[in-house]
Amino acid sequence: MALTLVVQATFTALLVLGAYLALGGHIGAAEVLAVLVLAARCADPLLSLSDLGGQLRAGRAELARLDALLSAAPLPEPPDPVRPDRHDLEFDSVVFRRGERTVIDTVSLSVPQGHRLAVVGPSGSGKTTLLQLLARFHDVDAGAVRVGGVDVRAMDPAELMSRIAIVFQQVYLFDGTIEENVRVARPDATDAELRAAAAAARLDEVVARLPGGWSTPVGEAGAALSGGERQRVSIARALLKDAPIVLMDEVTSALDPVNESAVHAAVERLTEGRTVVMVAHRLRTIRNADHIVFLDKGRITESGAHDDLLRRGGRYAELWDLSRT
Repeated sequence: MALTLVVQATFTALLVLGAYLALGGHIGAAEVLAVLVLAARCADPLLSLSDLGGQLRAGRAELARLDALLSAAPLPEPPDPVRPDRHDLEFDSVVFRRGERTVIDTVSLSVPQGHRLAVVGPSGSGKTTLLQLLARFHDVDAGAVRVGGVDVRAMDPAELMSRIAIVFQQVYLFDGTIEENVRVARPDATDAELRAAAAAARLDEVVARLPGGWSTPVGEAGAALSGGERQRVSIARALLKDAPIVLMDEVTSALDPVNESAVHAAVERLTEGRTVVMVAHRLRTIRNADHIVFLDKGRITESGAHDDLLRRGGRYAELWDLSRT
């Protein structure tokens, strides 16, 4: 960026100087034109060098992120893994810190098997972190997170992930076809199972209008699809996986009304009969949750059913009123 500005400023200065000299009769118009043409020819490689420098800086940043990922110590695996025989969830006096900041502060709550828990609250309150602790992206600093009464640290990581389907707001798709991106959830699924999951996620509507159908390339990170279409692929993945536990994070917050309605219907199909923990800003998606907690600065400040929380007139009620305006 700095080099580009220098080149442009120099070219502009030459243009002004040449005009000044030409108007003063010191040099002719032909000489001014020749100097400007030569300056422009010299500027092109310098501008290309500036672009290359930007690409190198971006590449260096990506390499730094990869290095941080590869150098991260893996979470410890239990020597004798335990397999739970049910799928209720529990946070038992959980504390989690990032550096000096306490993200989750002594949180205790439970989700009976087959029930839906909704987590709401302001940005930065720790909502997404709760989901990450359940999936064991991190280990707690104190307390315990349990699935079916078993501490997630006592479970085999592959076993834990096989029981959890994750649908987050930021959906990452691989540079392949739509079918390949759905099948990654369960590669051995039959075509009938794949089509059924797509229909439940309303993904079949997207496939039908694409020229390549199921073989349509989605591009790197799903660039060829809209946000709503990528979200439907993600939900179809989760449906095809057919896991007993579903974690959802802000799945409709950035969608237009048409896609939001379609994704909301797909979410209802996905969560039916499963143990669900969902995070949402748009409260329409959580109104029918069995239990709602309001998280603020890592602590649960309100908890209860939707109607009960409205009657209390607290922070949840304020958020609900704002969502309707």
